[in-house]
Amino acid sequence: MPYYVTDDHVRLYYEVRGKGRPVVLVHGLTANRRHFRKQTPELAGEFQVITMDLRGHGDSEVPEHGLTLPRLARDLRELTEYLELTDLSMVGWSLGAHVIFEYVKQYSCRGIAKVAVIDMAPRLLRAPDWPWGLPGVFSRKTGDFGPEDNLVMLGAMLGDWEAYSRIVAQRILNKSLFNDRMEFDDRGDFKGKADLPWLYAEARRNTPHVIIALWISLSLQDYRPVLKEITAPCLLAYGMESNYYPPENYAFMAEAMPRARTVPFAGCGHALHIQDPERFNRELIEFLRE
Repeated sequence: MPYYVTDDHVRLYYEVRGKGRPVVLVHGLTANRRHFRKQTPELAGEFQVITMDLRGHGDSEVPEHGLTLPRLARDLRELTEYLELTDLSMVGWSLGAHVIFEYVKQYSCRGIAKVAVIDMAPRLLRAPDWPWGLPGVFSRKTGDFGPEDNLVMLGAMLGDWEAYSRIVAQRILNKSLFNDRMEFDDRGDFKGKADLPWLYAEARRNTPHVIIALWISLSLQDYRPVLKEITAPCLLAYGMESNYYPPENYAFMAEAMPRARTVPFAGCGHALHIQDPERFNRELIEFLRE
């Protein structure tokens, strides 16, 4: 099995498929490379596709150290250098987008051909000048997620990982599936319904201390100043039914980035590449070909 050992001695699992210009797919928190299982075969017909399990996820080693965004970006850098990738494109979903932002912050955008962001904001917590972050736990108002909400979320992770992992799997789907009390109702048909049992199972595989540590690091970040440094063409794909970020977030990002455009996905939530893979693959491949 293909593993790369980082300079701080952590074994990372990765896979390489196909030939052509390299494309690296970076998954989200509590996810792994398999969450791109609907993209990898399609992309591999035209590109060299590199998928990896971030440290603490999937088949990579679960360490007690290095569970921060700067370290994840360094892991990505080391792997791309090990594989001798040049003129590569990067696709980041959720946490994976922040890994790419941190990569640009540390190493610049030099050598990156294209960037695709899947449903992510440059900052999660509220600020006086930032109204487009996560919805608050108490108010459920977009951009109202603050330190107290963050503590409630961390407490939920610590208290019952089994229950919290189900919430994670559910909330990457559509906001219309929740009632006023934020209780999940999966009756009827919706995009990605068939994937829900699999999403539950994958979320449960995670180790709570990894997710908690990375969530703390994630919630501390503000990558708004980095956006202008992403000079490569950028595709901003987002779900119009996302539980997390509103369309205004992507308008902000598109204006801040030199060469970005937005692509909304109707009927999809946070996991739009899982819920509408045919359209997402088509949009991504056309973007990578340009």
